[in-house]
Amino acid sequence: MDNPIATYRVMIVDDEAILRAGILHLCNWSEYGIEIVAQAANGQEALQLIEAADPHVVITDIVMPVMDGVELTKTMRARYPDIKIVVLSSYSEYNYVREVFKYGVTDYLLKPKVSATELVSLIQSLCSSMNLNSPGSQPAKKDPELMLGRWLDHETDQEVRDDISLELLHIFNRKHFIIAKASTAPLLSRTKWTQSQIEDRIIGLASEQLAGLAHCCVFLKNEALLLVNYDSSQSVEVIAALRRFAERVKDSLKYICYVLSHPFDHFRSLKGEHERLSSHLGRLLYFSGQAMVAEDEITISGEKTSFDERQYISTLRTFSTDESIAMIRALFSETKAHLSYDEYSLKRLCQNLVYSTLFTLEQLKQPIAELGSSKLKLFKMIDLAFDIEELEHIMVQFLEKVRHVVQGKDYRQSIILHQIYEYVNEHYANEISLSEMANALHLNYTYLSSYFKQRTQENLTSYINRVRTDKAKDLLLDPSLSVSEISRLTGFSDHNYFSKVFKKMTGMTPVEYRHQISH
Repeated sequence: MDNPIATYRVMIVDDEAILRAGILHLCNWSEYGIEIVAQAANGQEALQLIEAADPHVVITDIVMPVMDGVELTKTMRARYPDIKIVVLSSYSEYNYVREVFKYGVTDYLLKPKVSATELVSLIQSLCSSMNLNSPGSQPAKKDPELMLGRWLDHETDQEVRDDISLELLHIFNRKHFIIAKASTAPLLSRTKWTQSQIEDRIIGLASEQLAGLAHCCVFLKNEALLLVNYDSSQSVEVIAALRRFAERVKDSLKYICYVLSHPFDHFRSLKGEHERLSSHLGRLLYFSGQAMVAEDEITISGEKTSFDERQYISTLRTFSTDESIAMIRALFSETKAHLSYDEYSLKRLCQNLVYSTLFTLEQLKQPIAELGSSKLKLFKMIDLAFDIEELEHIMVQFLEKVRHVVQGKDYRQSIILHQIYEYVNEHYANEISLSEMANALHLNYTYLSSYFKQRTQENLTSYINRVRTDKAKDLLLDPSLSVSEISRLTGFSDHNYFSKVFKKMTGMTPVEYRHQISH
């Protein structure tokens, strides 16, 4: 009969049954020498069970009915000082977290992101100093994957990391190392896969495809890392096995792609290789359909693709949506050629362009209510785009809808309105004659005024004064300009009339406005 393994006894306290069940079934706890010995729905129930359960670790929620986690922690510290307490919290409960730390809480975990790797590692760490072994027992198994995860964690003490390093060097004792790394964030946001399901699937496929090779899977903060340790004679076999593994993972999980490091010969180089590969993850969106990309293939030019946003806005102002779409396609074509943006920067650029497009169309009095209402949905689609083809498709589809909105209205009428805005913006500093404007735009004088009023619900003269007032507000920021000079620079020939219009538009005289903004 095998010797018994030392068991770490754990109690779960949470008023949500589904969360207790989630932790209970997070993994096969017995494999790691851990036993869930009791569950409770609140602090009072936990205190009733605690002596019979005799846990080494209590994992507790904070906000619970009857008795919350703060009160439970205070009571346990007084009655059971040797029991380790781990708090489950959400971001919104941080003030409570600070409160319970006063009473000796050992650690805390964020509720939505608890993973088997993190929790097992924490429990084993908390209990490692306890004398749990009875005569004839053996220590709980130390999992290389959990040890490697702790070794890579920035928050692990250097002394602990040194101890782990010695153990890992004993396990991974072959000459060469290579790592493959992927982001699991798209899987968590675009599919129904849970973190534990993703981990199980990747670990299973690694065991299947890398059988006979020393390897280790680690999961840290939405990243999956695979380490392989091998001899020189296995170099070709390792690369082939890694590519088969990546293909199988992609077939199974779909939204995942690995980047493959250079081989390296020292275990202590692993941390640097691991951190360097993280920067390459943001360029994997350029390798559509690939399961694994060698880091040599990710050549970065160092120069961002230039994009003339002024010219882009100009195409919108003239309702040249075909030209707008062509500019977006050219941006993506050049970006793909040079890998000039990382994923985050490219997606932020796209979102900024969406915002600028909607703002410009709104200024032009276009009917964009439907486009505007779906803006948040569009931003989320951009965030979730897995590769650059999908991202380009989202942007082009958006501009196709813009074209439909713009040209679905009276296209010629929209052009006229834009020409009026441009004329006023160009001539506001001079005296503007409506008849001269009408002649410049090849319109009938009476039609010009009635058209503008019908389209914007504002008199043309009032609009001109509003533009001049907005320009005057900018100039009033400059203390070297007198109010009289500003009156002249904004097209008001009469200083008193300027003050009267300014007060009507803002509720203050120019002097009062300047005084307000300077204090």
